[in-house]
Amino acid sequence: MIDFVELTKKYPFPEKRPRHHIAPYFYVPFSSLKVVPENYPRPISEINWSEVFVNSKSPNFLDIGCGRGKFLIEMAYIFPDKNILGLEIRKNCVDWLKEVILGERIENAAVVWYNVLNGLNFIENESLEAVFYLFPDPWPKSRHTKRRAMNKDVLFDILSKLIIGGKIYFATDLEVVHYYHIELLQMFNSIRFDEIPHGFDWNLPKTNKEFSCIRRGKPYFRIIAEKIR
Repeated sequence: MIDFVELTKKYPFPEKRPRHHIAPYFYVPFSSLKVVPENYPRPISEINWSEVFVNSKSPNFLDIGCGRGKFLIEMAYIFPDKNILGLEIRKNCVDWLKEVILGERIENAAVVWYNVLNGLNFIENESLEAVFYLFPDPWPKSRHTKRRAMNKDVLFDILSKLIIGGKIYFATDLEVVHYYHIELLQMFNSIRFDEIPHGFDWNLPKTNKEFSCIRRGKPYFRIIAEKIR
């Protein structure tokens, strides 16, 4: 297993700590913007995967909101025969992670600067084996719910990209967000899901946020959803 701490020493991040929240206009789809800022990631309709992955193959796994990519990179090493694509809205994280992937010659990992609210048209239908949505920006206040990256439309889009038997992994440290995820999943009869008991090892690399929760003794909540039809 690669040592992510050592990677951060080898490739210093330009900021001591990347900002968690960014400007509110990043949390709306492109079509809803009256004025499009220059630093807003444009929608993508198609991708030539040979320009994204060194091995030129399409993704098997999708990591939505991959941040600085600890989970993404570790998954790439655990599953060398699977491609994992990260989507991240913070440009500085994307630029740094691309430098690491290129420098370490990780052929099956890639990251794209993107807002998932603009759809996943560039991913082939029924092609993904798993999607990871781990510790997203929570926006816990009810008036900010609309800023959450996961909503009914995004979940519908994800389901169209999953193979039958494909899975979606959710994790959050806020109970209100956890129940919001459950409410979304209950809208679809093509999904079955299970809440994962606290302390149960679901055999995935731990994100920095998960390590933080464990260290502080803070509870967190996980779900595995499966596309059944």
